[in-house]
Amino acid sequence: MINGWKIIPLAEACSVFTDGDWIETKDQSPDGIRLIQTGNVGIGVFKNREAKARHISNSTFERLNCTEIYEGDCLLSRLPDPVGRSCILPETGERMITAVDCTILRFRDDVLLARFFNYYSQCGEFLREVDQYCTGATRRRISRKNLGKVEVPLPPLGEQKRIVAILDEAFAAIDAVTANTEKNLANAREVFESYLNSVFTNEDETWEMKALGSVCENLDSTRVPITKSDRKPGSIPYYGASGVVDHVEGFIFDEDLLLVSEDGANLLARTYPIAFSINGKMWVNNHAHVLRFKKMSSQRFVEYYINSISIASYVSGMAQPKLNQKSLNSIQVPFPLDEVQETVVNKCDMLQQESQELESLYTRKLALLAELKQSILQKAFSGELTAGCLDAAAINELEDAIA
Repeated sequence: MINGWKIIPLAEACSVFTDGDWIETKDQSPDGIRLIQTGNVGIGVFKNREAKARHISNSTFERLNCTEIYEGDCLLSRLPDPVGRSCILPETGERMITAVDCTILRFRDDVLLARFFNYYSQCGEFLREVDQYCTGATRRRISRKNLGKVEVPLPPLGEQKRIVAILDEAFAAIDAVTANTEKNLANAREVFESYLNSVFTNEDETWEMKALGSVCENLDSTRVPITKSDRKPGSIPYYGASGVVDHVEGFIFDEDLLLVSEDGANLLARTYPIAFSINGKMWVNNHAHVLRFKKMSSQRFVEYYINSISIASYVSGMAQPKLNQKSLNSIQVPFPLDEVQETVVNKCDMLQQESQELESLYTRKLALLAELKQSILQKAFSGELTAGCLDAAAINELEDAIA
């Protein structure tokens, strides 16, 4: 125990400690009182997400006896990811309530500062303790009763204010570097994507349009899905719509092939490439189409082309998007001469490698910045935090070390 600090259950630090309201879809209305949901609760930050905002009417508010929330209240999500993340509610210009899976924390002014707790809720120690109280194998959650038992450190108010002031300054510096790194990461991806778009939108009259099914052999009938319980662990990659999903014994293919996602939300969201080349021994389930080409240059050319276009017009089903074999075969691909295909593929390979190297660098940098935050938080809540813990020189050293 740090001299002068106390440790108390979270519920005891609050004048209001209650869950939000149970609001069903039928209770919602186009406008009125804003419903703040778990998706609005980031890790230490409020996510406005105005485009997805939900509301209830004044009459519904009265009928359901809802609890109004206010600027400065702390909201904590009892659902992942992660369970226990919290934010401080800003002024939104609207009256607000929150959903039942958010707990409202209104702290006692003479006991705990909301911003002090908001920082504490971001540290690994707090999240690990919350996890110990969680239940559920597939979807972790914590009850309000158990949440109230989670212990929080309680320094004197003056010390809380000092710690918050130092963390505000340090995190502002880290957040500035993080924002710049995220921008650079996005730019690295955009350069490659821009090149792909330019290649396939500027083809000349020598490029012949061909249906994909006419230039490759479809091997879907030879796929063999294995349920997770029946898979025997091994070293052979087991592919699905998103790439490798497991490693198993045995294989059903041993060659160069192109896989194309058959189903899943990614077909429209494009959170990862939907076409990807694979080679060697492999197993493929029934969530990815399997295509064989006579020439590797054509396979890679088609891979880049499919990843450069929107395939929304070929996909059926919005709730469960699916690219069936007939639609896949009908995709029109602009084919240049063989030597041009090779030139395009070589250029794309080079730019993709450069892009991936930059993405790896920036991703590592973001991970180190997150680790730095955790290191500072650990010092803050173990009584070791000092002013100037992260000055401009330290930030520059960090950037130089991972440049």
